[in-house]
Amino acid sequence: MTMNQRNTIDLEQGWDFMQQGITKLKNILEGLPEPQFSSEDYMMLYTTIYNMCTQKPPHDYSQQLYDKYRESFEEYITSTVLPSLREKHDEFMLRELVKRWLNHKIMVRWLSRFFHYLDRYFIARRSLPPLKEVGLTCFRDLAAESVWRPVA
Repeated sequence: MTMNQRNTIDLEQGWDFMQQGITKLKNILEGLPEPQFSSEDYMMLYTTIYNMCTQKPPHDYSQQLYDKYRESFEEYITSTVLPSLREKHDEFMLRELVKRWLNHKIMVRWLSRFFHYLDRYFIARRSLPPLKEVGLTCFRDLAAESVWRPVA
């Protein structure tokens, strides 16, 4: 295959590959034994996004990937972050919130790198919120709001 030839990547196949990278990142953040990302890992993830966004319609999955980017944060926060915050109280909950916020910022930084092609082209053309803003807003709306929500 030459540089100008690319195989069409369907949404399901490409997203399955991206999920593997996202799962690896989550495992690293949770302290599970997982090797760090190599430059090859990064390039494969970035290239997958690039290929899925630069195919001719109807195979341009930019909007679906933008939505799945947000969904990845929402899923992680609701399945992992919120339960860990709810099981703690007082200063222990605040310490956990700080830890989760620091981990979340790392997750935003890495996923924004993987999905960078969306920021550069798709998001700019559609005037959508940038990836970093989407990731940080998810934490505010789901995690921080649940902590500060008054008890009835």
